[in-house]
Amino acid sequence: MQRPQLIRFAAFVTVLAVLLGYVVYHRTSPEASVSTVSHLSVQARAQNRLVQLENYFVNFRMRRDQLMSKEIATLEALTKNPGISKSARDEAARTMVEDTQELKAETRIEGLLAGRGFPLSAATVTANQVVILVAANKLTTQDVAQIANTATSVTGLPPQDVVILPKS
Repeated sequence: MQRPQLIRFAAFVTVLAVLLGYVVYHRTSPEASVSTVSHLSVQARAQNRLVQLENYFVNFRMRRDQLMSKEIATLEALTKNPGISKSARDEAARTMVEDTQELKAETRIEGLLAGRGFPLSAATVTANQVVILVAANKLTTQDVAQIANTATSVTGLPPQDVVILPKS
C-alpha cells in the first residue's frame, strides 16, 4: 500500500473503532443495563420460583406414591403369608384396601383441583382428615370453599375435617 492509502485506511479504521465503541457504550450504559437486568432478574426469579414449586409438588407426590407402594407390597406379603394368623392376614387385607382407597381419593382430589384452576396441589387423605397443599400465596374465601367442596365430595368427610394449606 502507498502511504496516502495507508493513512486513509488507518483513519477509516479509527473512525470505525470510535463508532463501534460509541454504539457498544450506549447499548450497555448503566441505565439501560440496570433496567434490563432488573427486569430479567425479576422474571428469572419468578420462573425459578415456579420451577421450585412444581418440583416440590412432583417430589411430594412421588415420595407419597413410593411410600404407599412399599406399604401395599408389605401388606400384600402379609396377606399371602401362611405363617401368620388369619386375623392378622385379614387386618393386613383391610389396611391394604383402605390405603388403596385413600390413594385413589388423593389422586382424584388432585385431578379435580387441577381442573378447577389449582394445577399445583397435593392431597393426603386419612380415615378422618384431608390435608391439601395448594400452590398459592393467598387463598380467597371462594378458593377455600371450592377446594373444601372438592375434598368433601370425594371423601365424604365434613368440611371441618379438611385442612387447606397455601404453599408459596
